[in-house]
Amino acid sequence: IDNINIQDLTEQSLRENISIIRQSPFLFNLSILENFKLVNNDLTLEKIREVCKKAYIDDYIMSLPNTYDTIIGEGGVNLSGGQKQRIAIARTLLLNTKIILFDEATSALDNESQEYIKRTIDELSIDHTIIIVAHRLSTIVDADVINIIDNGKLLAYGKHKELMKTCNVYKNLYNTESL
Repeated sequence: IDNINIQDLTEQSLRENISIIRQSPFLFNLSILENFKLVNNDLTLEKIREVCKKAYIDDYIMSLPNTYDTIIGEGGVNLSGGQKQRIAIARTLLLNTKIILFDEATSALDNESQEYIKRTIDELSIDHTIIIVAHRLSTIVDADVINIIDNGKLLAYGKHKELMKTCNVYKNLYNTESL
């Protein structure tokens, strides 16, 4: 990582530089603002709105009657899956880690929400290392490197176009998803 052998890094330094966005992000039965303040109580609304704009969720939040003071319910029950994911992405951006791992972060999303997440990931990849674990191939077709893991073993790696020509497992998965 940044030309440092991973064996030379401490567990603490790894934790400080890697954040994870899970398939089902956990949100608390608090206001949207309070959910962000859990990351850092000293955050300003201006800073929170800045990361929400990057995650394409600020417009939605501002359309709510109580904007950032809206209570989202236990686990974000009052939000769609895509809205929860975008809030989780914005919250992760506040951590300012260099590496962001998306663990099946788009698997339960509709096409519109997935497009917002994909746009966010594309923009994040300019300044961050993005690792995406996904079964939904449309999420990763633009990745710099796609690793195909089958039964716990690295089967193939490369760009989408290369894998479509050289890896039958990838090609079959992609064609099945495209139906």
